[in-house]
Amino acid sequence: MKENKEELTRVTQVGIIVKNIEESIKAWEKLLGMKASQIVKTEPLEKTKMKYRGKFSEGRAKLAFFQLENITIELIEPIGGPSTWKDFLEKHGEGIHHIAFNIKSMEAMKERLKEINVLVEQEGKFTGGAYAYTSPNNPLGIIIELLTHQ
Repeated sequence: MKENKEELTRVTQVGIIVKNIEESIKAWEKLLGMKASQIVKTEPLEKTKMKYRGKFSEGRAKLAFFQLENITIELIEPIGGPSTWKDFLEKHGEGIHHIAFNIKSMEAMKERLKEINVLVEQEGKFTGGAYAYTSPNNPLGIIIELLTHQ
């Protein structure tokens, strides 16, 4: 195996798919005793250049975040066209969708994943960075999100 030039030593986020983000926020706020971030919508295709299964997609989501001491909890309500979020909700219902790692090089990490037969299912850009989700059908047993920040 190639030398690890970038270590995946800290999970930075857990993403949870929800049907109704407003209701989920209320429950999480009550449990955690803290407020969520303001709900934001992912940016449109013109900005994100989002691809799902190799094709451009209008899939979007409403997002809210809880910044804990050691990790961020991300709530995700799918809206719009095809996406990993919508697919997950339709197949599994609400639940943990992914764990995320901050990385330095998206292309290098995608190559590293290919070496263990893990492919990217969805990827796109956001203001200040880019993301990629692995396919759920992989030997790791979970979807991983890769995040880069500029």
